[in-house]
Amino acid sequence: MKGLYLLIDALVFAGPLTRAFEPRIRYIGQTRHLAIATLIMMLLFIPWDVAKTAYGVWGFNPKYLMGPSLWGLPLEEWLFFIVVPWATFFIYEVLQLFFPWKSSKAASFWLVGFIGLACAVLALTHPDRWYTLTAAGGLALGSAWLLWRRPWWTAAFLRSWGLGLIPFLLTNGLLTGAFLSEPIVWYNDAENLGLRIGTIPVEDALYGMLMMLVYSAGVHWSRARF
Repeated sequence: MKGLYLLIDALVFAGPLTRAFEPRIRYIGQTRHLAIATLIMMLLFIPWDVAKTAYGVWGFNPKYLMGPSLWGLPLEEWLFFIVVPWATFFIYEVLQLFFPWKSSKAASFWLVGFIGLACAVLALTHPDRWYTLTAAGGLALGSAWLLWRRPWWTAAFLRSWGLGLIPFLLTNGLLTGAFLSEPIVWYNDAENLGLRIGTIPVEDALYGMLMMLVYSAGVHWSRARF
């Protein structure tokens, strides 16, 4: 069992790596922009993760970990914030290569508005559940930013995130205990809605979408400036 979380990280990273040097994609050539986006995202999400872990919103099963940790987060969790966005944004890049969307129609912003409104309602009606409040509230703010800035890549982001839900369900399902006797990452249901997609708290989908929104914005910001 030990090292299973690390193995999952490695497998997630290995998927895009097998195609990262492919001439049409040249994902490896985006390393600088991806690194900047990773740093921006981690500046927000690492303190969030540290606080949630310390407060007991979630935690990590030592049976599946190698041992090293920093600020209460195991090595595998730090790697999670590097390899998961790297792999998920690869979906965006491949879709844009073969089926490029260069603009966003009004329908995409209507969808963003619906997501933002639903998340705002969730956050306001569950102020006593920290994970629900912060994940839904954070995505509501992210949606508001999209509606304000209206970046051209909004529709392309929504498309890639929708497709990315497939590997999300597989990876997070395993992390939260699918096919295992105990979860790798456990959750305190007193701090979330208690609603799950299989073994995955629904807040994880909101958390993941917000993480990728910040990451995607970071990549596009870097490309525009460097």
